[in-house]
Amino acid sequence: MIRIKGLAFFVFVISQLIAIHSFAQLSVNAGPDKTICPGTSTIIGNAAPATGGLAPYTYSWNPSAFLSSSTIPNPVCTPSAYVTYTLTVTDDTGAVATDEVIVGFFYTGYVDAGNDTSICENSFALLGGDLNISGAGVTYTWFPTTFLNDNTLPRPTSIPTTSITYTLTATHASCPPKTDQVTVTIIPTPVIDAGPDVYIQEGEVATLQASGGYFYAWSYIPIMYQYTSNPDVEPFVTTTYYLYGADMSNTCPAYDSVIVHVTASEELVFYNTFTPNGDGNNDTWYIGNIYKYPNNKLEIYNRYGKVVYKASGYLNTWDGQAFGEPLPEGTYFYVLDLGDGKGKKHGDVTIID
Repeated sequence: MIRIKGLAFFVFVISQLIAIHSFAQLSVNAGPDKTICPGTSTIIGNAAPATGGLAPYTYSWNPSAFLSSSTIPNPVCTPSAYVTYTLTVTDDTGAVATDEVIVGFFYTGYVDAGNDTSICENSFALLGGDLNISGAGVTYTWFPTTFLNDNTLPRPTSIPTTSITYTLTATHASCPPKTDQVTVTIIPTPVIDAGPDVYIQEGEVATLQASGGYFYAWSYIPIMYQYTSNPDVEPFVTTTYYLYGADMSNTCPAYDSVIVHVTASEELVFYNTFTPNGDGNNDTWYIGNIYKYPNNKLEIYNRYGKVVYKASGYLNTWDGQAFGEPLPEGTYFYVLDLGDGKGKKHGDVTIID
Protein backbone atom coordinates (compact mmCIF):
# COMPACT_ATOMS: atom_id res chain seq x y z
CA MET A 1 0.00 0.00 0.00
CA ILE A 2 2.86 2.35 0.66
CA ARG A 3 4.12 1.90 -2.84
CA ILE A 4 0.65 2.54 -4.23
CA LYS A 5 0.35 5.80 -2.23
CA GLY A 6 3.72 6.96 -3.52
CA LEU A 7 2.66 6.25 -7.06
CA ALA A 8 -0.61 8.06 -6.54
CA PHE A 9 1.19 11.18 -5.21
CA PHE A 10 3.58 11.13 -8.16
CA VAL A 11 0.68 10.89 -10.58
CA PHE A 12 -1.01 13.85 -8.78
CA VAL A 13 2.08 16.09 -9.05
CA ILE A 14 2.56 15.25 -12.71
CA SER A 15 -1.08 16.02 -13.40
CA GLN A 16 -0.79 19.42 -11.68
CA LEU A 17 2.31 20.31 -13.68
CA ILE A 18 0.54 19.34 -16.87
CA ALA A 19 -2.45 21.45 -15.81
CA ILE A 20 -0.22 24.47 -15.12
CA HIS A 21 1.56 24.25 -18.43
CA SER A 22 -1.71 23.77 -20.21
CA PHE A 23 -2.60 27.47 -19.54
CA ALA A 24 -2.04 29.91 -22.41
CA GLN A 25 0.92 32.32 -22.11
CA LEU A 26 0.21 35.40 -19.97
CA SER A 27 -0.93 38.33 -22.16
CA VAL A 28 -1.67 41.96 -21.25
CA ASN A 29 -3.79 44.56 -23.03
CA ALA A 30 -3.61 48.12 -21.61
CA GLY A 31 -6.49 49.19 -23.85
CA PRO A 32 -6.69 51.62 -26.77
CA ASP A 33 -4.96 55.02 -26.74
CA LYS A 34 -7.23 57.81 -25.55
CA THR A 35 -7.68 61.39 -26.77
CA ILE A 36 -9.76 63.53 -24.43
CA CYS A 37 -10.71 67.13 -23.82
CA PRO A 38 -8.64 69.10 -21.31
CA GLY A 39 -10.02 68.90 -17.79
CA THR A 40 -11.97 65.67 -18.39
CA SER A 41 -11.43 62.05 -17.29
CA THR A 42 -11.28 58.67 -18.99
CA ILE A 43 -11.00 55.01 -17.93
CA ILE A 44 -7.90 53.20 -19.18
CA GLY A 45 -7.23 49.48 -19.55
CA ASN A 46 -8.98 46.86 -21.68
CA ALA A 47 -12.19 45.14 -20.55
CA ALA A 48 -10.04 42.12 -19.77
CA PRO A 49 -6.54 43.55 -19.28
CA ALA A 50 -4.95 40.17 -18.47
CA THR A 51 -5.52 36.80 -20.15
CA GLY A 52 -3.69 33.48 -20.03
CA GLY A 53 -1.27 32.62 -17.30
CA LEU A 54 -2.63 31.58 -13.93
CA ALA A 55 -5.03 33.80 -11.99
CA PRO A 56 -5.16 35.71 -9.71
CA TYR A 57 -3.34 38.64 -11.33
CA THR A 58 -1.52 41.61 -9.80
CA TYR A 59 -1.75 44.95 -11.62
CA SER A 60 0.68 47.89 -11.57
CA TRP A 61 0.38 51.12 -13.62
CA ASN A 62 3.41 53.33 -14.09
CA PRO A 63 3.56 56.27 -13.67
CA SER A 64 0.82 56.59 -11.10
CA ALA A 65 0.26 60.29 -11.85
CA PHE A 66 -3.34 61.37 -12.57
CA LEU A 67 -4.74 57.88 -11.77
CA SER A 68 -7.47 56.99 -9.27
CA SER A 69 -5.43 53.87 -8.42
CA SER A 70 -2.27 52.33 -9.83
CA THR A 71 -3.15 48.73 -8.74
CA ILE A 72 -6.54 48.07 -10.33
CA PRO A 73 -7.29 46.82 -13.85
CA ASN A 74 -9.21 49.90 -15.02
CA PRO A 75 -8.30 53.11 -13.18
CA VAL A 76 -9.80 56.53 -13.88
CA CYS A 77 -7.30 58.92 -15.48
CA THR A 78 -7.69 62.71 -15.10
CA PRO A 79 -4.51 64.04 -16.77
CA SER A 80 -3.20 67.56 -16.96
CA ALA A 81 -0.50 66.60 -19.48
CA TYR A 82 0.18 64.10 -22.23
CA VAL A 83 1.24 60.82 -20.61
CA THR A 84 2.22 57.26 -21.56
CA TYR A 85 1.27 54.53 -19.05
CA THR A 86 2.82 51.09 -18.77
CA LEU A 87 0.65 48.32 -17.32
CA THR A 88 2.58 45.47 -15.71
CA VAL A 89 0.66 42.24 -14.84
CA THR A 90 2.07 39.46 -12.71
CA ASP A 91 0.19 36.12 -12.53
CA ASP A 92 0.13 33.57 -9.72
CA THR A 93 3.17 31.75 -11.08
CA GLY A 94 5.29 34.94 -11.13
CA ALA A 95 5.10 35.39 -14.90
CA VAL A 96 5.20 39.05 -15.99
CA ALA A 97 3.83 40.83 -19.06
CA THR A 98 3.52 44.53 -19.99
CA ASP A 99 1.68 46.81 -22.39
CA GLU A 100 1.39 50.58 -22.94
CA VAL A 101 -1.41 53.06 -23.49
CA ILE A 102 -1.18 56.77 -24.35
CA VAL A 103 -3.55 59.40 -23.00
CA GLY A 104 -3.43 62.71 -24.89
CA PHE A 105 -5.63 65.70 -25.60
CA PHE A 106 -7.51 67.07 -28.53
CA TYR A 107 -5.25 69.86 -29.77
CA THR A 108 -6.91 72.58 -27.70
CA GLY A 109 -5.08 71.02 -24.75
CA TYR A 110 -1.78 72.28 -26.13
CA VAL A 111 -2.95 75.79 -27.00
CA ASP A 112 -2.02 78.83 -24.91
CA ALA A 113 -1.78 82.60 -25.28
CA GLY A 114 1.97 82.64 -24.57
CA ASN A 115 3.99 84.24 -21.80
CA ASP A 116 3.48 87.81 -20.62
CA THR A 117 6.09 90.02 -22.24
CA SER A 118 7.52 93.54 -22.05
CA ILE A 119 8.62 95.38 -25.19
CA CYS A 120 10.02 98.75 -26.14
CA GLU A 121 7.93 101.47 -27.71
CA ASN A 122 7.49 101.10 -31.49
CA SER A 123 8.37 97.41 -31.20
CA PHE A 124 6.25 94.28 -31.66
CA ALA A 125 5.27 91.15 -29.72
CA LEU A 126 4.56 87.69 -31.11
CA LEU A 127 1.60 86.25 -29.22
CA GLY A 128 0.67 82.61 -28.63
CA GLY A 129 2.58 79.56 -27.43
CA ASP A 130 5.06 77.58 -29.50
CA LEU A 131 2.54 74.76 -29.97
CA ASN A 132 -0.16 76.96 -31.47
CA ILE A 133 -0.50 75.78 -35.08
CA SER A 134 -2.90 76.13 -37.95
CA GLY A 135 -5.10 73.13 -38.64
CA ALA A 136 -5.51 70.31 -36.09
CA GLY A 137 -9.19 71.25 -35.95
CA VAL A 138 -8.64 74.31 -33.77
CA THR A 139 -10.12 77.76 -34.40
CA TYR A 140 -8.37 80.76 -32.80
CA THR A 141 -9.95 84.07 -31.80
CA TRP A 142 -8.06 86.92 -30.09
CA PHE A 143 -9.79 89.80 -28.30
CA PRO A 144 -9.51 92.73 -28.45
CA THR A 145 -8.35 93.04 -32.04
CA THR A 146 -6.52 96.30 -31.28
CA PHE A 147 -2.95 96.46 -32.66
CA LEU A 148 -3.17 92.90 -34.12
CA ASN A 149 -2.27 91.97 -37.68
CA ASP A 150 -4.93 89.18 -37.67
CA ASN A 151 -7.02 88.10 -34.68
CA THR A 152 -7.64 84.58 -36.11
CA LEU A 153 -4.02 83.45 -36.36
CA PRO A 154 -2.53 80.93 -33.92
CA ARG A 155 0.35 83.37 -33.31
CA PRO A 156 -0.55 86.93 -34.35
CA THR A 157 1.73 89.95 -34.10
CA SER A 158 0.86 92.94 -31.93
CA ILE A 159 2.41 96.39 -32.40
CA PRO A 160 0.89 98.18 -29.40
CA THR A 161 1.24 101.81 -28.44
CA THR A 162 0.01 101.13 -24.89
CA SER A 163 0.13 98.13 -22.56
CA ILE A 164 -2.68 95.67 -23.31
CA THR A 165 -4.07 92.27 -22.26
CA TYR A 166 -5.37 89.85 -24.89
CA THR A 167 -7.73 86.90 -24.38
CA LEU A 168 -7.35 83.88 -26.65
CA THR A 169 -10.33 81.58 -27.23
CA ALA A 170 -9.49 78.25 -28.87
CA THR A 171 -12.35 76.01 -30.02
CA HIS A 172 -12.50 72.41 -31.24
CA ALA A 173 -15.54 70.45 -32.42
CA SER A 174 -15.01 67.79 -29.75
CA CYS A 175 -14.33 70.01 -26.73
CA PRO A 176 -15.57 73.10 -24.91
CA PRO A 177 -13.73 76.36 -25.74
CA LYS A 178 -10.42 76.97 -23.99
CA THR A 179 -9.42 80.50 -22.98
CA ASP A 180 -6.10 81.98 -21.94
CA GLN A 181 -4.66 85.48 -21.51
CA VAL A 182 -1.41 87.28 -22.20
CA THR A 183 -0.32 90.81 -21.30
CA VAL A 184 2.00 92.96 -23.39
CA THR A 185 3.60 95.75 -21.36
CA ILE A 186 5.20 98.79 -22.98
CA ILE A 187 8.52 99.90 -21.47
CA PRO A 188 8.75 103.70 -21.73
CA THR A 189 11.66 105.00 -23.77
CA PRO A 190 13.80 107.52 -21.88
CA VAL A 191 13.96 111.04 -23.26
CA ILE A 192 17.61 111.30 -24.23
CA ASP A 193 19.05 114.72 -25.05
CA ALA A 194 22.58 115.12 -26.42
CA GLY A 195 22.52 118.79 -25.48
CA PRO A 196 22.65 121.97 -27.56
CA ASP A 197 25.00 122.45 -30.48
CA VAL A 198 28.44 123.74 -29.52
CA TYR A 199 30.62 126.38 -31.20
CA ILE A 200 34.39 126.36 -30.69
CA GLN A 201 37.62 127.57 -32.27
CA GLU A 202 39.87 124.93 -33.77
CA GLY A 203 42.18 123.62 -31.05
CA GLU A 204 39.66 124.08 -28.24
CA VAL A 205 38.10 121.20 -26.31
CA ALA A 206 34.31 121.11 -25.96
CA THR A 207 32.47 119.32 -23.14
CA LEU A 208 29.17 117.85 -24.32
CA GLN A 209 26.09 117.95 -22.09
CA ALA A 210 23.81 114.89 -22.34
CA SER A 211 20.83 114.20 -20.09
CA GLY A 212 17.86 111.89 -19.59
CA GLY A 213 19.64 108.53 -19.24
CA TYR A 214 21.57 106.31 -16.88
CA PHE A 215 23.81 104.65 -19.49
CA TYR A 216 25.49 106.61 -22.27
CA ALA A 217 27.68 105.77 -25.27
CA TRP A 218 28.92 108.27 -27.84
CA SER A 219 29.65 107.00 -31.32
CA TYR A 220 32.30 109.32 -32.66
CA ILE A 221 35.99 108.57 -32.01
CA PRO A 222 38.27 110.09 -30.75
CA ILE A 223 36.43 111.21 -27.64
CA MET A 224 37.34 111.41 -23.96
CA TYR A 225 34.98 109.88 -21.38
CA GLN A 226 32.98 108.20 -24.12
CA TYR A 227 30.57 106.42 -21.74
CA THR A 228 29.57 109.44 -19.68
CA SER A 229 27.04 112.21 -20.08
CA ASN A 230 29.81 114.85 -20.37
CA PRO A 231 32.58 113.71 -22.70
CA ASP A 232 35.35 115.96 -23.96
CA VAL A 233 35.88 116.35 -27.71
CA GLU A 234 38.31 118.27 -29.87
CA PRO A 235 37.27 117.98 -33.51
CA PHE A 236 39.40 119.62 -36.18
CA VAL A 237 36.33 120.31 -38.32
CA THR A 238 32.61 120.61 -37.69
CA THR A 239 31.46 117.17 -36.49
CA THR A 240 28.20 115.47 -35.51
CA TYR A 241 28.35 113.29 -32.38
CA TYR A 242 25.71 110.58 -31.96
CA LEU A 243 24.47 109.48 -28.54
CA TYR A 244 23.02 106.18 -27.30
CA GLY A 245 21.20 106.56 -23.99
CA ALA A 246 19.21 104.17 -21.79
CA ASP A 247 17.63 103.99 -18.35
CA MET A 248 18.87 101.70 -15.54
CA SER A 249 17.35 98.61 -17.16
CA ASN A 250 19.34 99.32 -20.35
CA THR A 251 16.45 97.70 -22.23
CA CYS A 252 14.96 100.39 -24.42
CA PRO A 253 17.53 102.91 -25.63
CA ALA A 254 16.94 106.25 -27.29
CA TYR A 255 19.19 108.24 -29.57
CA ASP A 256 20.11 111.85 -30.19
CA SER A 257 22.91 113.85 -31.75
CA VAL A 258 24.73 117.12 -31.32
CA ILE A 259 26.87 119.17 -33.72
CA VAL A 260 30.14 120.72 -32.66
CA HIS A 261 30.78 123.62 -35.03
CA VAL A 262 34.48 124.37 -35.50
CA THR A 263 35.89 127.65 -36.77
CA ALA A 264 39.36 127.29 -38.31
CA SER A 265 42.10 128.90 -36.24
CA GLU A 266 45.89 129.06 -36.01
CA GLU A 267 45.85 130.08 -32.34
CA LEU A 268 47.40 127.75 -29.80
CA VAL A 269 45.21 126.69 -26.89
CA PHE A 270 47.20 126.01 -23.71
CA TYR A 271 45.66 123.85 -20.98
CA ASN A 272 47.19 124.80 -17.68
CA THR A 273 46.76 121.55 -15.70
CA PHE A 274 47.08 117.81 -16.29
CA THR A 275 47.01 114.66 -14.17
CA PRO A 276 49.74 112.16 -15.14
CA ASN A 277 48.48 109.32 -12.93
CA GLY A 278 48.20 106.67 -15.64
CA ASP A 279 44.41 106.43 -15.65
CA GLY A 280 44.22 107.18 -19.36
CA ASN A 281 42.55 110.56 -18.87
CA ASN A 282 44.44 113.86 -19.10
CA ASP A 283 47.76 112.06 -18.59
CA THR A 284 49.83 114.41 -20.78
CA TRP A 285 50.14 118.15 -21.19
CA TYR A 286 47.94 119.25 -24.07
CA ILE A 287 48.35 122.23 -26.38
CA GLY A 288 45.59 122.68 -28.92
CA ASN A 289 46.74 123.22 -32.54
CA ILE A 290 50.38 122.44 -31.70
CA TYR A 291 50.47 120.12 -34.72
CA LYS A 292 50.32 123.23 -36.93
CA TYR A 293 53.80 124.19 -35.73
CA PRO A 294 55.94 121.11 -36.47
CA ASN A 295 59.25 123.00 -35.97
CA ASN A 296 58.45 124.02 -32.40
CA LYS A 297 60.88 123.68 -29.51
CA LEU A 298 59.64 123.31 -25.93
CA GLU A 299 61.41 123.73 -22.61
CA ILE A 300 59.89 123.18 -19.16
CA TYR A 301 61.43 124.69 -16.01
CA ASN A 302 60.80 124.13 -12.33
CA ARG A 303 60.48 127.04 -9.92
CA TYR A 304 64.24 127.07 -9.44
CA GLY A 305 64.82 127.66 -13.15
CA LYS A 306 66.11 124.16 -13.85
CA VAL A 307 65.10 122.54 -17.12
CA VAL A 308 63.09 119.38 -16.34
CA TYR A 309 61.85 118.62 -19.86
CA LYS A 310 62.64 119.64 -23.42
CA ALA A 311 61.42 118.50 -26.85
CA SER A 312 61.62 119.43 -30.50
CA GLY A 313 58.42 119.08 -32.51
CA TYR A 314 56.34 118.64 -29.36
CA LEU A 315 53.06 116.73 -29.92
CA ASN A 316 51.33 116.62 -26.54
CA THR A 317 53.43 113.79 -25.13
CA TRP A 318 54.89 115.16 -21.88
CA ASP A 319 53.70 112.90 -19.06
CA GLY A 320 55.05 114.92 -16.14
CA GLN A 321 58.40 113.13 -15.88
CA ALA A 322 61.94 114.46 -15.74
CA PHE A 323 64.66 112.11 -16.92
CA GLY A 324 62.45 109.07 -16.37
CA GLU A 325 61.23 110.07 -12.90
CA PRO A 326 57.80 111.52 -12.01
CA LEU A 327 57.88 115.15 -10.99
CA PRO A 328 56.11 116.25 -7.82
CA GLU A 329 52.85 118.14 -7.89
CA GLY A 330 53.33 121.80 -8.51
CA THR A 331 53.51 124.59 -11.02
CA TYR A 332 56.08 124.53 -13.82
CA PHE A 333 56.98 127.11 -16.45
CA TYR A 334 57.29 126.70 -20.19
CA VAL A 335 58.95 128.46 -23.07
CA LEU A 336 57.62 127.40 -26.45
CA ASP A 337 59.49 128.55 -29.55
CA LEU A 338 57.07 128.11 -32.45
CA GLY A 339 59.95 127.86 -34.93
CA ASP A 340 60.42 129.46 -38.33
CA GLY A 341 60.52 132.90 -36.71
CA LYS A 342 56.90 132.73 -35.54
CA GLY A 343 57.67 133.86 -32.04
CA LYS A 344 57.68 132.39 -28.55
CA LYS A 345 55.02 131.62 -25.97
CA HIS A 346 55.52 131.74 -22.22
CA GLY A 347 53.34 130.51 -19.39
CA ASP A 348 52.86 127.98 -16.63
CA VAL A 349 51.34 124.53 -16.27
CA THR A 350 50.38 122.66 -13.08
CA ILE A 351 50.82 118.95 -12.39
CA ILE A 352 48.14 117.39 -10.20
CA ASP A 353 48.40 113.74 -9.13
